[in-house]
Amino acid sequence: MSAPARVGGDLPAGRAGMPVHYRDVPAVTADGVAVHRVHADPDGSGLEMAVLVVADHGTRRVGAGRDELLYVLGGRGQAVVDGVAHDLVRDTAVRVAGDAAYELRSTGAEPLEVAVVSGRVDPGTPATAGPVSLDLADRAKHPAVSSREYQLLFDPDCGCSGMTQFVGYVPALRTPRHTHPYDEMLCIVSGTGTVEIEGVEQEVSAGWCYYLPRGTVHLVQNRAEEHLVELGVFTPAGSPTQNTPVE
Repeated sequence: MSAPARVGGDLPAGRAGMPVHYRDVPAVTADGVAVHRVHADPDGSGLEMAVLVVADHGTRRVGAGRDELLYVLGGRGQAVVDGVAHDLVRDTAVRVAGDAAYELRSTGAEPLEVAVVSGRVDPGTPATAGPVSLDLADRAKHPAVSSREYQLLFDPDCGCSGMTQFVGYVPALRTPRHTHPYDEMLCIVSGTGTVEIEGVEQEVSAGWCYYLPRGTVHLVQNRAEEHLVELGVFTPAGSPTQNTPVE
């Protein structure tokens, strides 16, 4: 897949990660899982993002002191965590705490595709005992700025002390340029649009991923009638509505 042309020049080195489609990142296959590693802790935030593709079955290990948050982009299957199988369909989220191994199984006609973000546990943030898996359809929608909405998945109230995982919905609009007080990984789930990061624009659609360090000036524009849907995971944990306009 060839990437659409960038507009406005390159970003300064060491800053935000411009969007990239995960299929444009060569996969490394380990223990039956093809790993497209799209962002690997670029600035010490502790966040790492990959898209996993499983044709049959495979295993992964989460390091000590870390959580791994999964979100199913496509296919069907199971995640086996601590010996318990959890069914996976599109829009299922799973949390795996380290130090532990887990298994992914594909049970559908197409490979299982899973976006995964790994991050550090925050020992200073209390977290309640939470579920291993969540279904997006069961989560309430909340209003956000600029007529947007979001659904929370994993956060400290669901057992994850160091990160917040959510799905956000951008209607047909252009958001103001703004910043967040957290480091954030994002993956486009569906829809089309444009992301501007520090003055550089990129067209995006399903499967594109990008990274926003805290304080990065950015905006999102959706020119279509269909919502632009984004998976977001950020640290430290908090509310996706933490937003400071800069225009």
